[in-house]
Amino acid sequence: MAIWFEASGQAIIHNGEKEAARQQATQEAIKQALLFSGASVKSIQSLANGLLEDDRFEIRASGEVNNIELIDEIYHDDYVTVSIRADIFPQEALCTASDYKKNIVTTWYNINKRQQAAVGNLYDFGKVIAEKLQQEAQNHAKYSFINRVEPYYLSPSDKEKKATAFELAKKSNAQYVLYGEILEFAVETSKASGLAFWKSDLSKRNLTLAFSMYDGNSGEMVFQNTQNMSAIWDFDPFQPIDSNSRKLWNSTFGSATEKAIQSVVRLIDESVSCLPAFGRVINVTGESLSINIGKHNGVKQGDKLTLFQVNQFFDAQNFPHRQFQLHPEEVIVRQVFAETAVVASVTGAPLANIQPNDFVARR
Repeated sequence: MAIWFEASGQAIIHNGEKEAARQQATQEAIKQALLFSGASVKSIQSLANGLLEDDRFEIRASGEVNNIELIDEIYHDDYVTVSIRADIFPQEALCTASDYKKNIVTTWYNINKRQQAAVGNLYDFGKVIAEKLQQEAQNHAKYSFINRVEPYYLSPSDKEKKATAFELAKKSNAQYVLYGEILEFAVETSKASGLAFWKSDLSKRNLTLAFSMYDGNSGEMVFQNTQNMSAIWDFDPFQPIDSNSRKLWNSTFGSATEKAIQSVVRLIDESVSCLPAFGRVINVTGESLSINIGKHNGVKQGDKLTLFQVNQFFDAQNFPHRQFQLHPEEVIVRQVFAETAVVASVTGAPLANIQPNDFVARR
C-alpha cells in the first residue's frame, strides 16, 4: 500500500538565481521524503512530471514513487523553502546481509595536480573531503559504516591496491578499503563581454573525484565511481580560504561538492547492501571466538554466522591471493559489545583449526 509523505527542503539563493535555488530545495525535499519513507535515493536530479526541469529521476529498487506534488514554495530574503508530498511504496532490502552494516576504512585524498590547489590555498581539501564523506555515511548510509579515516594521504598504483587493501583492512578492522583521489581542481575564468561592461569576470571551479573500493578479505574491487562537477567560484583568487569553513561550504561550489559527496555515499551503500558481511576472528579462547563486528554493525545475540578458514598464497608475479574454505560448523552469537562479539559453535562441537584472521560471514 502506498503512503503519502510530506517533506520540505531549503536552499540559499546565490547571486539572485532563484530558479537554481528552487531546483536545489525541491531536490532536498524529495530526498527527505524518500529517506523518511525507507526508500533509497540513487540520483535526485529531476522529476518527470514538471517539478524539476530534466527527467533523470531515479529511485533504487528499495522504494517506488507513484507521484510527487508541490505543496508550496516560499521565498525569503536569501533562501527559498519548497514543500512537497510524495506517494511512496517503501520496500526494504530483501537480502539477509543487509541487516549488518559493513565497516569501511578510507584515507585522506591526494590532489593529483597539486598546483591547482594554490587558488584558495586549499592544499588540505582532500583531507576535508574524506572527513565529510565519513560524516555523510554516518548520518545517512543504511548498509555501510566508515569506521575510520586514516590520517595520511595514500595513492597506491592499481597493481598495489589489492595488497594494500589486505593490510589496511586488517589494521583498521574494516571489511572494505575505499581509495579516493582528486583528479581535477582547476579554476577557470571567462572574461565578461566588452559590450556588457557592467558585468564582472565569471570564475568556475572544476572538481573531479575518483573512487574505487576493494574487499579487504578477497582483494577484489567491488565499487568504482567518478564524480564530475563545475560550479561558480565566488572568491578572490588571491584570498586563502579555510577548507573546513562555513564560508566555503555555504558557497555555490561548496553546495555542489556536498551533492557529489552525498551521491557517492549513496552509490557505495547500494553497492554493498547485499554483499556478505564479514567479521574477522581476533581471538580464540577455548571453544569461543571473538570477532571484530558488534552492535555498531547490527550484530544481535542469537544471530547465526558461517565460519571460514583462510589461506593466503602468492602467484608467480608475487601478488597475494586468498582462498576461503568453509568450516563444517556454523556459529551463533553469544555476547555482543559495541565493536566486537563472541561466537561459539551452534552444536557445541569443537571449532577445530580456527585461528585469528579467519572469518565469519552473514550471508
